[in-house]
Amino acid sequence: MAQGEIQVGPVRVLGVSDATVDYPWPLDELFPGVSVGAWADYSARFPQVFANATTYRSDYICYLLRAPDRNILVDTGMGPSSAPLAALFGQGGQLLDKLAAVGVQPEDVDTVVLGHLHPDHVGWNVLPHDDGYRLTFPRARYIVHRADWDAFHTPEVQAHFPFPFVDQLITPLQQLGALELIVADHALSPEIRLWHTPGHTPGHLSTLISVANERALIWGDVAIHPAQVTEPNLNAMFDMDGAVARATRAAVLDRVEAEGMTVAARHFPEPGFGQVVRLEGRRYWQAITLPKQV
Repeated sequence: MAQGEIQVGPVRVLGVSDATVDYPWPLDELFPGVSVGAWADYSARFPQVFANATTYRSDYICYLLRAPDRNILVDTGMGPSSAPLAALFGQGGQLLDKLAAVGVQPEDVDTVVLGHLHPDHVGWNVLPHDDGYRLTFPRARYIVHRADWDAFHTPEVQAHFPFPFVDQLITPLQQLGALELIVADHALSPEIRLWHTPGHTPGHLSTLISVANERALIWGDVAIHPAQVTEPNLNAMFDMDGAVARATRAAVLDRVEAEGMTVAARHFPEPGFGQVVRLEGRRYWQAITLPKQV
């Protein structure tokens, strides 16, 4: 098993970071109502997610699920240098190069799960082609929850972003005939199921891999910072419904802890795998730094 990879039954789960970025918003803006001084303990415990005392450093990790008969990609990252978010940060993503390094070409991916439609999750969906776009993963069905599709096509939601990206990266999926909308929890295979975990966005999806007593969860943006494992009431500025996000985070953490799941976290340091543990009665994130059979 490769570094940065876990296995659940027959399913191999590989964490692939498209980019690492320092957020342009200070922590007290990213997490409203939390003073800068309140982060000192977490900075000491999780130094990799702090560029400095006031700046959050985040990985944009996508996950490749290699099942015996298919390749499923969860999220498509920040995207190439031409993508709007990549232009904002002044760097292009590395997803395609890193997939190629493990022997996976774009045409090998048959399913893309978009956990939600924020721009750091959809950047490699499509590429410019002639006067329009082409699918980056040409054989794939792209799965999106309808609640997110509907929300991100409203002017009110689009107005929150400093750049247009929906028409460039999301709408073409429908035009190119690759879009599959779902409205509830959804099975991709006997081992892999999509779990509707709303709050961060209305159609946010987590991906559960379950074989007998082995379980792993790609929880997307249920928590974007390790501090939220300990303080689940912390909302990020990007949570579209703070109350629902808090309730979902609490429910997911309860289940992860009760079932002893390994977690694949979208924005924690690469490769993003870890567990929820108890220290002196409080929950904490504990990273897995070596390959681990779950």
